[in-house]
Amino acid sequence: MNNIHGAYECIGTDKTGTDSLSVLEKVRRDMSGRDVAKPSGAGGVGKSVLVCYASRYGSTKEIAECIAEEMRCLGIKVECLPAGRDVHPGDYDAVVLGSPLYMGKWLVEARDLVSRERVSLGGVPVAVFSVGYSFRDLSDEHLQSGEAALSDIRLFIALRDAAFFPGRVDPARLSPPDKAIYTIAGVVPGDFRDMEMVRAWARTLPATLGLI
Repeated sequence: MNNIHGAYECIGTDKTGTDSLSVLEKVRRDMSGRDVAKPSGAGGVGKSVLVCYASRYGSTKEIAECIAEEMRCLGIKVECLPAGRDVHPGDYDAVVLGSPLYMGKWLVEARDLVSRERVSLGGVPVAVFSVGYSFRDLSDEHLQSGEAALSDIRLFIALRDAAFFPGRVDPARLSPPDKAIYTIAGVVPGDFRDMEMVRAWARTLPATLGLI
């Protein structure tokens, strides 16, 4: 990406993180669905989860909806909502938060939610996911960049898990400023989302979040 950061769901981040390789290997295993216990039976029935997202062009919203639907298939009650002032994380047994990356950070509405609701979020298990163009390649560098982008989130809450997914690049959806960034960066258009990867991660969440 030549040190040019991206546009929301479309483009990721190239900032350098300092997380250990062991953390990165765990990310790879969790996101592939391997080496993680899968829920069995109806262990999560009766538990409620909030899947909350920020999304500029719809790609992250669709990933959030995929996560929510997969968890519903496991018998868990899930509400999928956009980040906003009418969202109350303390009303749920667990929370999954997601945002695309823009200039190495989550979108402001997602960051504001974490800051505003840090007390209630601190009382429930939380997992997060980030969406960015650079995550087409889950190299150490890109995963470290993704972890570094979560520093503002970790200031307020502890995270049970963090996943990183590639997004969609659709020039027709971009605002003029974002289209300019897209052009300068030489980003290749396309839908790079791997929904099976998303579903595999979603299946790990009941155990990760202590719901079973």
